[in-house]
Amino acid sequence: MGKGSTRGRYICKVGYLDVYAVDVMRKQPGRGDKKEVGSTVYNIYHSKKLIDKGFKTKDIAVERAKELSVIKS
Repeated sequence: MGKGSTRGRYICKVGYLDVYAVDVMRKQPGRGDKKEVGSTVYNIYHSKKLIDKGFKTKDIAVERAKELSVIKS
């Protein structure tokens, strides 16, 4: 088993930028200690540096990453 990632789940690469998904967990009602995914936030990274954060959907994050990769090129 490998090391966990503090950035979240890797989603895709857009140019030189990477898109990661971070799941925010919440307790399941009536299930004791079990947890479920409450919401997901998408962030854009370049290497280990956070470029942009807080996107609600993957599509919005990918579009923003495309804009950023064109600007830097």
